[in-house]
Order: sequence, then structure tokens, then C-alpha cells
Amino acid sequence: MDVTHSTGRRDLLLPAAKAALTIGADGVMAEVHPDPATALSDSQQQMDLPTFHSFINELRQ
Repeated sequence: MDVTHSTGRRDLLLPAAKAALTIGADGVMAEVHPDPATALSDSQQQMDLPTFHSFINELRQ
């Protein structure tokens, strides 16, 4: 499940990923950028590295 392109919003990434895994998705794809504000595209849906680490830790639980 590509949570970044299917939601288009950073605040929906974690709930969408949890939902996808709950219904049987084999994996989750998400865009990560060191500084999303400077990304050339998709800046509103990308996570920075600290947010990504939190995202992964939350999904592993």
C-alpha cells in the first residue's frame, strides 16, 4: 500500500498504514525526505526522517 500517494496528506499516513496492514497488506510504501518543505514534489505527503522512525516504530507494535 502506498500511503503517501493514496492519502496525499502527512497526517493520514499512519492511520492508512495501520488500516492497510490490518486488512492484510503485505507491505507499506511511504515517501521520506530529509526536509520535505524543500522537496521538488509531494512535499505535503512526505515524512522527515525523525517522523519516519516514529512511523515505523508505531507500525511494528
